[in-house]
This record gives sequence, C-alpha cells and structure tokens, in this order.
Amino acid sequence: ILISTQALAFEYPYTLRSPKGMLMGDAFTAVNDDEYTLFYNPASLARHKNDLTLYPFAGHFSGTNVLADMDRFSDFPSEPVGVADVLMDYPAHASAGVAPGFKLFNVGVTFIANESFDVLMRNRSHPMMDLDVRSDKGVALGFGLPLGPGRLNKKSTSGQQTALGFSVKYVERTGIKDTMALTGPTVVDSLGRDDMEDILKSLGRVKGTGWGFDAGMEHIIKQGNGQLVFGLSALDITGTEYKVDKNPDNLTVANTEDQVNFGVAGGHDFKLFHYVVSADVRSLNEQMDFGKRLRFGGQLGIPGLTFMAGLNSGYYSYGAQVNLAFMKLTAGLYDVELGSKYKQTKSRRFIIYLSLFDFSFDA
Repeated sequence: ILISTQALAFEYPYTLRSPKGMLMGDAFTAVNDDEYTLFYNPASLARHKNDLTLYPFAGHFSGTNVLADMDRFSDFPSEPVGVADVLMDYPAHASAGVAPGFKLFNVGVTFIANESFDVLMRNRSHPMMDLDVRSDKGVALGFGLPLGPGRLNKKSTSGQQTALGFSVKYVERTGIKDTMALTGPTVVDSLGRDDMEDILKSLGRVKGTGWGFDAGMEHIIKQGNGQLVFGLSALDITGTEYKVDKNPDNLTVANTEDQVNFGVAGGHDFKLFHYVVSADVRSLNEQMDFGKRLRFGGQLGIPGLTFMAGLNSGYYSYGAQVNLAFMKLTAGLYDVELGSKYKQTKSRRFIIYLSLFDFSFDA
C-alpha cells in the first residue's frame, strides 16, 4: 500500500544516522560498514569478519550551517519581531548524541542516546512554527544470517554471499512534534517561563515508548580486491508507534513510518588507496517525487584518510574522515530535504563525529 508524506517541514524521524553516510549523500544502505549498521540494514551484520568489534564511545554533534547564510545574520535585531522576521522560512537544526555498542560475530548491539531540535517559522501573514524536539534513549539488537553454502570470510578472495538480517529496538522518546501559531496562546505563554524545561512542557512535551522491528536482505559479490553489494531493507516494519500516557490535549511524539529502501555499492581496495561508489532508492513504499527518493555517494581514501561526497535528493554533501589507531574523526557539510516535495525546503547542516578507543579482536 502506498502512503503519502504530507508534513510540510518535518524531517523523517530517524532514530540514528551514520555521519559518514550523511556525507556520502545518505546513499549508505549497501555500504553500511560502520557503527550504525543496525539503522540501515541488519543483514550487513553477516559481513562482520571479526570475533568482536567494540566501539565504546561514538558521539556526534550537528547543527545548522549558519556560515552559508551570513548575510541573513549580519545585522541581527534585538527585538522579538525583528528576530522572527530574520528567522522566517529558515530551518534551524541542532542534534547531539552517542551510540556506543559492539558486534559479536554476526550479532550487533547499539545503545541509543540522542537529542535533536528542529524549528521552522513560516507564513509571514499568519506566522506558524513547525517544531520537532526529540530526546531518544534506548537500545537496538540485531543479527545477520548468511544463507546457503556460499559464505565469505577474511581469507576469501572471491565468491558470493546472500544474507538475511533482523533487528529490534526499544526507544523511549520524549518530545514535541506540532505546528502552532507563533502568536497563539500556547507559544505566548511559553515565552513567559523561566527555563527551557518549563518552556518545553508548556509547549506540549510528552514521553512515549515504542518497539521497532527491521529486516533486510543483502547479496555480496567479491572478486579479488573488488566487491559489489546489493541491499534491500524494511525499516520500522508496520511503523513504530510511541505509546503516550493519556493527556487532556491528546499530545503525541513523532512516530516513525515504515520505510523500504534499496541500495547498491561497489568498489576496490588496493591497500594504498580505496574507493566506493553507491546509490540508494528510498521509501519504495511511499508516494513521493522520484527525485526525492534518490541518493548517490562516493568515497576515496588512503590509509588513515578518506574523503566523502554525495547527492541527497538533489542536495550536495562532502566531508572527510581521519582514522588513527585509537581515534576516528569525521566532519563535513550536508543538506537535507524537509518538505514533502523535491527541493521544497532545504536545511543546510554541518556534522562532527568522534569515535574513541574502538578495536577489533579475534580469539
């Protein structure tokens, strides 16, 4: 059944996204080779070749790329009316979180702690505010199962492997997702509160809990130092609905609709340098502009340094990753689409990611 996304300026409420993936245009379904495997396709866990891979600290911070719009803020007003005029039709975003976890053979576990804030003021004649505030805490568990006799290991120089994967996640989500009049009583009353906690409560923040289920399939073709991967994933099967205690205004947090994605990725690793090119077609179960579905990405690197670039729904992204013995640092710029149509509402963002003391171990 096809469903239609009608939200004007709300981003799809992903639980977590890979920073490297976002800098590759989010064309990551078939690449899926970092700490965020469970949030793209659990079948990729069947590729894990070590007995244990541990990433005890993996944290990110992202926000609006204000440097791309310095003219807008060159003469920033002090009055509320002037501030609202400057920020009109300008998506503001901030997010921070950690995702520590491990992979044990073909099983993966990721702990979730993520905060995000998105706001957009629009409609000058009758100012409205789209507000999406989320605080997610939880855990995800999944596994990948190779099928049939054709299985790849660390010593394989050629061959094929097909795998299925399944995962489950439990998330406690506290937040607000609503569109409200900027001059309405709810917003006006909240501005008179003393601290941020009181402001968010007065705007309608509530807490919900939900279980999400994902499944996927992956096929790998390996030949020498080259590899081609096809991936198909069904995320948040039948939708992840967050149950909220009854409240007078029937307030809810952002639920997550189901999403079916297809990806392909190929590349070579020549030891002295490597490259990967990838493409995704997203939301196959939704009705939307075709251009909004498409993701393209690539990476090119030498040992210790990788450059990424991509195209996400028509918007560019790029960045770099430094990978040392005890530290992995990723940084870059990317744009995302917030509207329901192709190139309708662009949000310009930066992201910084740091992973410390991750290592792999074989018995």
